[in-house]
Amino acid sequence: MKLTRRDFLVKGTALLASLGFGGPMIFAQDGIAVASTPIDATNVDAPVLVVIQLSGGNDGINTLIPYGMGGYFDARPTLKITQNEVLAINNEVGFHPSLIQTNELYKKGKVAVVQGVGYPSPDHSHFRSMEIWHTAEPEKLARSGWLGRYVESSLSQSANPLKALKIGNNANKAFWSDTISIPVIQSVESFNIFDPKTPKADQNRLAQAFLDMYDPFRQGTQVKVTCEQGKDAYQSVEALHNLSNTYQNKIEYPKTNIAKDFQLVSKMLTGNSGTRVFYLEIGGFDDHANEREQQARVLKQLDEGLGAFYKDLEIQGLQDRVVTMAFSEFGRRVKENASGGTDHGTAAPVFMIGGKVKGGLYGVQPSLTNLDKGGDLKYEVDFRSVYHTIIDSWLKGDAKTVMGKTYENLKFI
Repeated sequence: MKLTRRDFLVKGTALLASLGFGGPMIFAQDGIAVASTPIDATNVDAPVLVVIQLSGGNDGINTLIPYGMGGYFDARPTLKITQNEVLAINNEVGFHPSLIQTNELYKKGKVAVVQGVGYPSPDHSHFRSMEIWHTAEPEKLARSGWLGRYVESSLSQSANPLKALKIGNNANKAFWSDTISIPVIQSVESFNIFDPKTPKADQNRLAQAFLDMYDPFRQGTQVKVTCEQGKDAYQSVEALHNLSNTYQNKIEYPKTNIAKDFQLVSKMLTGNSGTRVFYLEIGGFDDHANEREQQARVLKQLDEGLGAFYKDLEIQGLQDRVVTMAFSEFGRRVKENASGGTDHGTAAPVFMIGGKVKGGLYGVQPSLTNLDKGGDLKYEVDFRSVYHTIIDSWLKGDAKTVMGKTYENLKFI
């Protein structure tokens, strides 16, 4: 086929979407380990944040269970977790029985639980509430995400194309930015600009043509953004495939998607990818019906994957470099519904895990009886304080620039 430069650029937009610059980028789960030369040597020992999004609105009341508080057993006659099932932290709250490994990490001082996290005038829509958590803007619609602003303000000088990564099937607004492109990674093997079956000589010829076509200095201002995205895509592919295959799997991860994603993070860190922020996602928390079995199953997947991940980090000597945050877009109503589930609520706990985390309970568990006008929990900690603490105390970024103003430092780092 004969294509003009403009035809190639226009048709290439679909390619860029498939690589995650405006759409999902595909990698494979195996084949990453230690690179002989780090992608970004200045960041090899820098702190790393792993964000886990619990999509669907996890029931915080049955995750950190207020079994010693008045109103819990009355509000949940069929969904209650009995006192002998709770993994007790103290005589008031404890973990869901599925969170066995999380509880063990808590006992070792590696888990901080921020209680009652929310924001003013809560929204019960999945889409809008998640957008609020992604942008850190409850009062207005925002173009940029909080992690996108962090990368812009703190990592923009880094030439590393893998400095931040979303692992999963879809991009989200947390990384949105007008100036940077963040890859979306599902696996490693299939992340290629060209079909791997193409002869090497042809790949080299096509690669040179691709770079010429997407050279922003040759194509003019009208397609400059597309050219920059093409260049970023190519550099990300090159950076990933330059990592050598020496990762040693010494931990048996569960056969679940979230565990696979955790292991990919460990492989990339062990491979000196220089990545500073990873973003993972696990769904299945929208429990309007049959919550008891469903939540127990998904929390178990999360707990087992997280437990294997932390053990792997310890073996690799990375446990003090990584802090993991788990959050959901909102909690659930205090009272169970007639379908054996709970409806969309407000405040919920946020979990922080890591070798440098100061374990314990932070904030205050919201009252189950003194509720807002809608019958929901009143939040105790603004989620922007959690973000501010992470950026300022852990990632050592410019928290005020990212958040727009200063928020309370929660001291869990």
